[in-house]
Amino acid sequence: MPKSEKPSPLLFLSLLLATLYRPISAQGHSGIVEIDTLPLRDWSGTTEPLSYSKAVTLSALLPGAGQIYGSHPVRGGFLIGMETLLGGLALYSDLVDVPHWRNQAKDALDSADALFIRESRFPDSAALLGPQRASQVDFARKRSQLASQQEDLANSQIAWALGLHLYGILDAAEIAYLSRHRDTKTRSVRRAMAYGMLFPGAGQLYNRRYGKFGMLWMTLGASVVSAYSRQEMVGLLNQRLKVARLEKNTGDITELEKDRTLYRKRRNQYFWAMGLFYVYAVLDGMVDASLSDFDAPQKFAVTAGPEGSLACEWRIPF
Repeated sequence: MPKSEKPSPLLFLSLLLATLYRPISAQGHSGIVEIDTLPLRDWSGTTEPLSYSKAVTLSALLPGAGQIYGSHPVRGGFLIGMETLLGGLALYSDLVDVPHWRNQAKDALDSADALFIRESRFPDSAALLGPQRASQVDFARKRSQLASQQEDLANSQIAWALGLHLYGILDAAEIAYLSRHRDTKTRSVRRAMAYGMLFPGAGQLYNRRYGKFGMLWMTLGASVVSAYSRQEMVGLLNQRLKVARLEKNTGDITELEKDRTLYRKRRNQYFWAMGLFYVYAVLDGMVDASLSDFDAPQKFAVTAGPEGSLACEWRIPF
């Protein structure tokens, strides 16, 4: 073919865009034999019907056991590892670290009380015992604050561990459901959006995505607990700031204000995260509804057009 007769890439792109918005007919296949004869693959992980009660009970008793029962060992192993890690860290903090620092704070306060009694009995020793008593009180305050910060972290860890456990139970129920039903029902994107906006996760329930519903409420629930725990720390730091201002302790005031700003920022981040999770859940429900007929009518296809051209057919169900 002479050089002047070569088709222009720009012309080809123009023809492609011109045919992009041509509506597709409501047919049950793409019209392309090569596509319609492709075998459908089932990626549910098992070909045998699973027991709902067994899947849910196993997941409730042992993290990831329901996933392993449903032939999803990787997902089950992830749940076992994450729940064990988060739960173990939280329990270690509550049973070891926090009591240790609380005991140190109590011992320091007892020592400060003993110094105060000695100081009251022997007024001449006030110049020597006074700084020691103040040092013990300051040490007790810092150890008490450290214990409170560790409790705050443990609260978040146990909340996320429990949320993961809830997700694992619902995900196992979804695996059992998919083993018994091949979901070919076409769902409305508008309805999924409306349900998701009315109630967080309702779009996922409408699409029969129980695992995603559990994951959403894992994040929402853990975020609520974490935000509340951060607010408790803000309240504690406000109380310490009042004492530091009465004592006119400039160094403590500066450090406490920095810590309060940090915990306020972390609290607000969880509030923003809850809003983002809500918006994501709505959009995710719409996407799942849009893909509900992924294995049935083709949404997008490139077919032969008139006079050797190409035609793009695109259908979005609403």
